[in-house]
Amino acid sequence: MKPLYLLPLLLLFFFSCEIQDDPNYSGNLEEIIENNKSKITISTGIAGTLLKVEGNCMPIIGPESTCRTYPVSRTLDIYEYTTIKDVEGWGPLYDGVNTKLIATCKANKSGFFQTELKPGKYSIFIREGKKFYANGGDGYGGINPITVQADSVCYMVLRLDYAYY
Repeated sequence: MKPLYLLPLLLLFFFSCEIQDDPNYSGNLEEIIENNKSKITISTGIAGTLLKVEGNCMPIIGPESTCRTYPVSRTLDIYEYTTIKDVEGWGPLYDGVNTKLIATCKANKSGFFQTELKPGKYSIFIREGKKFYANGGDGYGGINPITVQADSVCYMVLRLDYAYY
């Protein structure tokens, strides 16, 4: 008899593993962003690079600075254009989003993401566990709004910002 009892354990291990953030990343962020632009394979939608910013980013001179910016892998949820009246909780980490989920994509370990979308106005949220991170607005109550034009890819650099300034 084959050891089939190990299969559930292996599946649990495989699906519970998450790519860990690398705060010691020392690559050139401008190169990562430019390289990610060259990976785009869609003709209409959104693409970009997801970066995490953390630590003390006050203007400190010298090696004492703990400010770090590096690419991360996360799931991105794209919703219909969402305003502050359409979410639960307070930003930038919302408890829920009450508009229609349009698409989901995943940023890889170099932060690259892309997804096809029809032309229109959307809101993008970064999944942080069971929360929805979004730290931008449009002045009209819209949260992290993005506009997709026909035959165009909206390229963006999203920042998951946990730094203090």
